[in-house]
Amino acid sequence: MHWPIRNQILLPFAMLQGLAIAVISLSASWIAADRAERESIARLDQVVGTLSASSFPVRGPVLEQMKGLSGADFIAASDSGTITATTLPESTATGIIAAPRTVSTDSRKLGEFQPLSINGERWLVGGVQVLRSSELKELLVLVPEREWQAVRREVILPPLLIGGCTMLAMVVLSWVIAAKLGARLDRMQHHVGKLATLQFENLLPVTGHDELSSLATSINHMAQGLQQATQQIRMAERTALIAQVAGGLAHQLRNSITGARMAIQLHLRRSHDANKESLQVAIRQLNLTENQIFGLLSLTRDSRQPVVAGHIHEIMNTIRELLEPQFQHSESSLEIELSAEIMQDQLAVNDSEQIQAALLNLVQNALEASRPGGSVRVIVSILESMIQVDVLDNGPGVADAVRGKIFDPFVTGKPEGVGLGLTLAAQAAESSGGSLNYLRLDQWTQFRFQVRRHVSELTCEN
Repeated sequence: MHWPIRNQILLPFAMLQGLAIAVISLSASWIAADRAERESIARLDQVVGTLSASSFPVRGPVLEQMKGLSGADFIAASDSGTITATTLPESTATGIIAAPRTVSTDSRKLGEFQPLSINGERWLVGGVQVLRSSELKELLVLVPEREWQAVRREVILPPLLIGGCTMLAMVVLSWVIAAKLGARLDRMQHHVGKLATLQFENLLPVTGHDELSSLATSINHMAQGLQQATQQIRMAERTALIAQVAGGLAHQLRNSITGARMAIQLHLRRSHDANKESLQVAIRQLNLTENQIFGLLSLTRDSRQPVVAGHIHEIMNTIRELLEPQFQHSESSLEIELSAEIMQDQLAVNDSEQIQAALLNLVQNALEASRPGGSVRVIVSILESMIQVDVLDNGPGVADAVRGKIFDPFVTGKPEGVGLGLTLAAQAAESSGGSLNYLRLDQWTQFRFQVRRHVSELTCEN
């Protein structure tokens, strides 16, 4: 059974406070009524005491004056029961005298009031014996029951009204507070339900400065974390799927390219034709394609080849040879600057194949970005324990829409691009203890590729 938290908050407190207010109001009403009754009886006792102790005859005018002062009616009777004076009609007074009643023997206090019904009207009657007067032996005091009840109502109603208004205000205030809390919790429940269905478009509004506000903030942080995690999971699934499909395709392509290169090399050995430059270009293009396929294969761990160290200047010479036909075709210039220390052949990198594939991709991207007739510069330098390769081009640079996420998988500014080249290059730099960063300096676009340097024991053929 669904039990809303609004009712859980409202009902217990409303019942407890309602009970407390009811007890307080009823107690105050009862105390006020009892006090008013005792005060009225005390005033009547004073009147009766004055009349019973007086030495003058108690006649009708005197009783009328006492009625005007006290609001009660009086009947004075002799020892034989004869009415000597009264403020009531004679028939009513005779009926009251004839009715059985209790009379107090204390001449200063009335006896207990008794209800009597005479001629359809109810009275409260109290009497006292008068001992000092020879004519007056009994004095009755009569108060209409409706007037007595009116006095009680006058003193009972104010505490009850105050208590009722207080209870109503308490219930309304509790309901408003509980409704607000319930509405906020309902919004949180609805928002969490949307998060469960992977809807992260809107954040939960944070209102107030209480625990629910902290909870809403935590839910928003959780939503942002879930959104990032979901994107990463989707990206990983997409990468794994493409890697699985591309891996098999790349292996087949690599085998085909290897076979084609071997066939061309065999033809070169057997041919006596002096013009072999076109075949050498074909072999370089096959090598370029093979390097690009290797970069695609590096997406999966199982396809990684054993790490082979290599000299950085040899890597740059290989890149120059592979891309030279493309630069000539686009009438662009390629300038590679190597320091004297690097040319001494004492520096190498650990994973030469992966780094060569990464730098090849960076230089090829620079060639495409510089457009026909552009210029590409590659500056290789040494920074303490790092080898730094800056690839610059005078193209327009990376688009603003993708600048902040160009190293993420499948992010590309090219209509025909896949968005894996820079991702693989960044992975190659990080796996070798370095980094890949993007800079825009004046009219030049710069990608700074850094890897940890390695003192090589390899020998170099000059």
